[in-house]
Amino acid sequence: MAKSDKLSLAEGGTPGGILLDAGTNELEVLVFRMEKQRYGVNVAKVREVIRGETPSEPPRMHPSIIGIINKRGALIPLVDLGKHLGQSPIDVDNIEDARIIVTEFNGMTIGFVVESVERIHRVGWDRVGSVPELSDPEGVASYSTCTGIIKFDEHLLLMVDFESITDSISMEDRLRVTHVENTLGVDRGSVSIIVAEDSAFMRNAIEKAFQASGYTGVKILPDGAAAWRSIREAADCGRNPDIIISDIEMPMMDGLSLTKAIKGDSRLCDVPIVLFSSIVTPENKKKGEQVGATMQIAKPGLTEIVQIVDRYIHGGLSALTSAA
Repeated sequence: MAKSDKLSLAEGGTPGGILLDAGTNELEVLVFRMEKQRYGVNVAKVREVIRGETPSEPPRMHPSIIGIINKRGALIPLVDLGKHLGQSPIDVDNIEDARIIVTEFNGMTIGFVVESVERIHRVGWDRVGSVPELSDPEGVASYSTCTGIIKFDEHLLLMVDFESITDSISMEDRLRVTHVENTLGVDRGSVSIIVAEDSAFMRNAIEKAFQASGYTGVKILPDGAAAWRSIREAADCGRNPDIIISDIEMPMMDGLSLTKAIKGDSRLCDVPIVLFSSIVTPENKKKGEQVGATMQIAKPGLTEIVQIVDRYIHGGLSALTSAA
C-alpha cells in the first residue's frame, strides 16, 4: 500500500483521519496485531485507542471479559480479544504494554484489548474479499469471527467481526427474534425483499426473523456487489424487489455505494432502501441521505426491521419517509 494511503493515529486519542465522502466505496481500517498476525477494524466503529490499564475484576461475566475500566465517567468492559479468538490470553499484570481499542456500535461501548496498534489505512471496499463460510462435520454453519480479508503488504489482513463477538458474549435477546406479530394484516408471503449483509451471523438472524414472521420472499446476499448484480438481473426481467435492506460496511461494495447505484438507475430509483447498520451515527446518516437512502436504523433491531417492512407494504413510501 502506498504511503499516501496511510493516515495518522494519535496515541491515546481518537482515530484521526479524513472523513470519507458518501458513495466512494472506501473505508478507513485501523490495523492492529495479535501474535504476529495483522487484523483490522473499520474506524467508524472506533471511539479511541488508549494504553492498557488494569481493570477491576468482573463479577460472573463471560470468560473473555477480563474486567471493567472507568473512562471519563463511563464503565467500559474489556474483552481479551486474543483469548476470545483462541490465542494466548493477555498478561493482565503487564497490560500497560497492550492497547485498548474502545468501540461504539449497536448502542454499546466496549474495549477490546490487543497487543499493539499500527496505523489507519484507507482502502476501497472492492479490495476486501469475503470470508468463506465453513461448516462443521455435521453440516452446521460455523460463523467466522472475521467478515473480510484484505491483501495488505503481501500479507492477509483479517477484518474482525466485533459485532458477532460482542453478541456471543452478551447474548442479546434482540438478535434472537422468533416471530413478529403482524398487527397491520400484511400479506407477508407475497413480498419480495433483497437483503445485503456481510456478517454470516447477522444473515442467519435476519433470515430467521423474517421467515418466522411469514416473509418467505427474502433473498440475502453476502455483499453489496452480489446484491447489485442480483437486483440488476431482476430489473432486466422486470421484477424489482418491493424493498431493499442493506448493511453499510461490506466487502466489494459498501451499502452507501449500493444505494447510490440503485438510485442512479431509472428502473430502480423508486424502490425504498433501508440502511440497517451498527454505525448509524449522525455523520453516516448525512452520508445515507446524500446517496438517497429512504430510512436508516441501527442494528440489532430485528423486530423493528420487520415492522418497517410491514409499514411500507401497508402504507407505501410515505409510511417510511414520515417516520425517518
